[in-house]
Amino acid sequence: MTRAAIYARVSTARQAERDLSLPDQIAQCRRWCDRHGIEVVQVFTEPGASALDEDRPVFQEMIYTAKRPDHPFDLIIVHSLSRFSRDALHSELYIRELRKAGVELVSITQEIAHDPSGEMFRKLLNIFDEHQSRENAKHVHRAMLENARQGFWNGSRPPFGYRVEVKERRGNRDKKVLVIDESEARIVRLIFDLATSAHGRPMGVKAIATFLNERGILRRGRRFTTGGVHEILTSTTYHGTHYFNRTDSRRGRQRPPSEWVKLEVPAIVDEQTFTAVQAFLQSRAPKRVPPRIVNGPTLLAGIARCGHCGAALVKSTGKGNGGSYNYYYYYYCSRRMKEGSLACRGARMRMDKLDNIVLGEVAGRVLNPERLKAMLDAYVRTALEREDRNRERLRQLQQDHKETEAGIARLLELVEKGLFEAEDASLRERLVNLRFRRDELAQEIKDLQKRLVQAEPTLTPEKVGQIAVMLREKLYQGPPDLRQAYVRLILNEVSVDGREIRISGSKALLARAAAKGLGTTSPSVPSFVREWRTQEDLNL
Repeated sequence: MTRAAIYARVSTARQAERDLSLPDQIAQCRRWCDRHGIEVVQVFTEPGASALDEDRPVFQEMIYTAKRPDHPFDLIIVHSLSRFSRDALHSELYIRELRKAGVELVSITQEIAHDPSGEMFRKLLNIFDEHQSRENAKHVHRAMLENARQGFWNGSRPPFGYRVEVKERRGNRDKKVLVIDESEARIVRLIFDLATSAHGRPMGVKAIATFLNERGILRRGRRFTTGGVHEILTSTTYHGTHYFNRTDSRRGRQRPPSEWVKLEVPAIVDEQTFTAVQAFLQSRAPKRVPPRIVNGPTLLAGIARCGHCGAALVKSTGKGNGGSYNYYYYYYCSRRMKEGSLACRGARMRMDKLDNIVLGEVAGRVLNPERLKAMLDAYVRTALEREDRNRERLRQLQQDHKETEAGIARLLELVEKGLFEAEDASLRERLVNLRFRRDELAQEIKDLQKRLVQAEPTLTPEKVGQIAVMLREKLYQGPPDLRQAYVRLILNEVSVDGREIRISGSKALLARAAAKGLGTTSPSVPSFVREWRTQEDLNL
């Protein structure tokens, strides 16, 4: 007896749940097989898969089974050719593969002869099916775009932190919108807080995922991954702007921004927090800042410079003087290391000696409470004397703020005109930098306006003493990555040549920190969390 497999398919999961199409297809195919004396040995059911997609899992399983050496069936029975495929090219390719394996495709509602005329008729049917499917998809997509323009959600799974709620009913259709799911939104806010140092020092993507998983906090029943955390931290949906139609689901490509539909949704975090997180993520991106600088043991990495040529001082190893067999770490001019002694005459210096000199000078000359008070008092007094210049500075800052806003608008206009791709890395970096600069200018304008209205904040001996003691502790104690981060917070550059070491930093930062006081937390610094080796024997 001829053996057959039945293949039944519907396009959407909703059809599979509510429709009777799948059971009806299978029942009709079974009755047809009974009338023709054909034994049904297997049934393949595909719920919720487009016939334009060849990567349907059940479909591929059926093709694989049909080509097995044991030849489990001779025919594949479908209700119509459109159930098998609506792509004319794919349909013909798979029919040829099946025939090589000795398996024929049969439609119970379309009688097709096995001759040249029948082959031509089948190909015409495939072309008509493909055209009909693409026309249907075009009209459905047009309706979804209009639905999004009117501010309604299009039925896909809502982003984490949101749920779908019916807002109104039009005819027999429910119009849905996104609303905040507080149980999930609390986790989203926690993720942004962890990235913005609200709970201590700012944490990176991996550290946040580890933090959540260690505490049993799940994302809809699953553990958090670095990709999931990064998706949340970079999605504009969370500050109130969702974009529909960004991706072509069939091709897996980004559509141009001119085709995006902006959808206003309830915000879980404010835009300023979101922009600050984007800038923070970019500042830690390995393509911009090598992890060896942020996460390495070198205390002055990134700020130590050669006093002769200005190149960075990098870590190198070498033997001690006097023929000692002990190896030491040195700071060495990177230019001389790469190009030789003719490129730069800078000499190397023992790492521990330079670190101790810098820390000693900073602790003794800068973080000494009496000297720090005198230095910051002079800074504040000078600031008060510059009130007229501050007013001019305020006007300049306001102008810069307007120009930054205009720059953002110009970039977005270029994207809308198709002159820039929305996912272009350089464009995204420029947008984030402009937005972060805009927020910095806004904060600086706010601070300057406040200083012009009110008196300069006073620096009491108690506040200066507290900040001095705290910073000295941070520089000398704690893990290497945190000490390194505080060094970069206080110092701008350490320039070393054969005669002197120049140490430069920001008085303004120290003045703001001392005037504000310690509060409940110390100043936040960015750093990686070095917890990637969990076993003690690997951390020696």
